[in-house]
Amino acid sequence: MAVGKITKTSVEGVVLPPEGKRAYLWDDKLSGFGVMVTHKGVRTYLLQYQMGGRGFKTRRVTIGRHGSPWTAERARERATDLKEMVRKGIDPFDDARMRLLDAIENSRDAARLAFDGYVETFAQKYVDAKGLRSGEDIKAVLRRDLVPTFGKRSLSSIRRSEISDALDTIAARSVSAAIKAHKWLRKLFSWAVDRGDIGASPMEGMAPPGKDGERTRVLKGGELRVVWNAAGEMPEPYRSFVRVLLLTGQRLREVAGMRWSEIDLDKGEWIIPAARTKNKRDHLCPLAPMVIDILKARFPTKESRKGPVFTNDGKIPINGFSKPKAALDGHVTSELQKDDTDELPMMQPWVFHDLRRSFSTGCQSLGFPIEHTEAAINHVSGKRGGLVRVYQLWEYQPEKIAVMSAWARHVEAVVSNDPNNVVPLQAARA
Repeated sequence: MAVGKITKTSVEGVVLPPEGKRAYLWDDKLSGFGVMVTHKGVRTYLLQYQMGGRGFKTRRVTIGRHGSPWTAERARERATDLKEMVRKGIDPFDDARMRLLDAIENSRDAARLAFDGYVETFAQKYVDAKGLRSGEDIKAVLRRDLVPTFGKRSLSSIRRSEISDALDTIAARSVSAAIKAHKWLRKLFSWAVDRGDIGASPMEGMAPPGKDGERTRVLKGGELRVVWNAAGEMPEPYRSFVRVLLLTGQRLREVAGMRWSEIDLDKGEWIIPAARTKNKRDHLCPLAPMVIDILKARFPTKESRKGPVFTNDGKIPINGFSKPKAALDGHVTSELQKDDTDELPMMQPWVFHDLRRSFSTGCQSLGFPIEHTEAAINHVSGKRGGLVRVYQLWEYQPEKIAVMSAWARHVEAVVSNDPNNVVPLQAARA
């Protein structure tokens, strides 16, 4: 057994042992402190000790491999600290094992609670599992507005002040977006608390960054013409999607999720199943000739009319509307520059849902009773069963056809920008 002062020179001077063997150099001053050398030249500092003194089992604990950061001097200091632990009755081997297990567990927790990954867990196990109607929007808010900020930060390390800063940044762009981000981030944290993944939510009692008031934006006249023409500059399926959205007044996801199995072009009918409507009622939406023409132009043969109507891959309906809306806004700006009526020097911000409100307001302006307009857009509440539920599908059907046809004629007149072709208001019902 070689004994001597452990220094950089003496450690590196230990002769390599035969293959499969180990060579040791033990310090002549600090008992139990040594270096182990393998036949491949790996030199590792260690401490050998006996809990309880002589007669007890000898144990060894590894300090570290020779080199940076473990020099002979630093290894000696660490060995001295370990011997003090032994003197106090603390077994360094058990302590090192516990530290290793804690480190592994902390590493696993860090990976499991990394914000970007946890967003996906929340999306799958909460948003998707509950089948939330606005699920895609919820996931888009978290992924677009919050994941870039918090990245792989552990959920438990995110501070309230950091969340406030992130929401302020989002609010500078859109108060509405900041309110949505606040709502769903708060839900994500409370869900994590319920699961026992974190002890407390940093957003407990945090007020939203503003108040999202009731929207009243209505697009009229030249604005509808600009949006229609701007949609014409977009690629399919978005060109047709925006125009059908404008003409039918139905909800964004109802139109986006339109399937050929729901449509009878010969009858001019689109039955939206209860599973896809907000009020969970089947809805028969008459299709004006303009809508039918749009659909037939894209799908001229019956063989091509399968699956979702508005799709990028032929398999799933379009979803995620922020990028298409941004592209549409760009085309709107271009159309405003080309518009020569001087009635639209600028256009106030709008969202897709404003097209539905424009439809409703416009149809009332055309002289239709509110109950007919609301029937046309399925803005009806209340649950019914039995035969009543069957017959309600046909409620106000002649009136709904009249509403849809008049609105389409009005849009056609506006789009043509021909004052001689404008539909008179009250006369639209004729």
